Amino acid sequence: MEDSTKLGNPRRVQLPYGKVKKMEIRHDDLFLISYPKSGTHWLMRIITLILNGSDFDADCRHASAVPSLVEMLLSQEGDDPGMLMAKKNRGLPMDFSPNSMESPRFLTTHAPYDLLPTQFHEKRPKLIYIARNPKDLVVSAFSHFSIRSRHIYDEFSELLEEFLAGQAIANFGHWGSHVLDWWKRRHEHNVLYVKYEDMRKDLKAGIKNIAEFIGKGLTPEDVDKIAHHCSFEYMKNAPQGDTFMKAMGWKENPFVRRGKVGEWKETFIVAQNEMMDKYCEQWLKGTGLEFEMGRSK
Repeated sequence: MEDSTKLGNPRRVQLPYGKVKKMEIRHDDLFLISYPKSGTHWLMRIITLILNGSDFDADCRHASAVPSLVEMLLSQEGDDPGMLMAKKNRGLPMDFSPNSMESPRFLTTHAPYDLLPTQFHEKRPKLIYIARNPKDLVVSAFSHFSIRSRHIYDEFSELLEEFLAGQAIANFGHWGSHVLDWWKRRHEHNVLYVKYEDMRKDLKAGIKNIAEFIGKGLTPEDVDKIAHHCSFEYMKNAPQGDTFMKAMGWKENPFVRRGKVGEWKETFIVAQNEMMDKYCEQWLKGTGLEFEMGRSK
């Protein structure tokens, strides 16, 4: 196991949000925004294939052409070591700027609404927001931060306690505030709000919806191919087909586990479930935003 001190501790990350606020935005940018562990990498792959017209052999000529977090792209010496390591592994120089990327750019971020680039609200590029039910989200986060190289949490209860206090999973704040900020703006012309659970229930319908929003025409055959290559079974067993995985040089996909809706029931105890229900009621009551919690199989 790699030394977590070299990768950075997600409880004390130093994300470059000062640089993010000043980032130059273009009208033709496409953003994917999410709270961590909401299915970001999965949707990133889906959108990339939609943009490529289901061309799975499309050559990303440079590492900067592979969609990545702007938090990583803008990181420089002194920022979170984990982000710096990812940037180095991608073969990007420390002074790399998204300004050097060709248009149209596809970018992703976990930034809360009030930490997005100032120009974002002026130029209003298209954005897709993906939200996931918080119970499965925290279980996925625990798997990511305890089993994998960032061995930060020994007990699930540690992460859950911090999550409910708005402190866990880096410094992205309250999940409720994160998902609601864009839920309130879901009817704006440049916003598409999708739920992880809906995508899992009917992936082909989700692909068509995203393609229509982006303005990318797909044939039924394109949709079938993208759905196949973006199934969790395929992604788990064939990570070499993922442009991000290629860029990072990884043989196994650290972002894909099982992805089933309702897996939280295998981890939560009764008291933890009751605490999460109170948290959801506090944040979501009266907003109209609801999540399918599913059932484990």
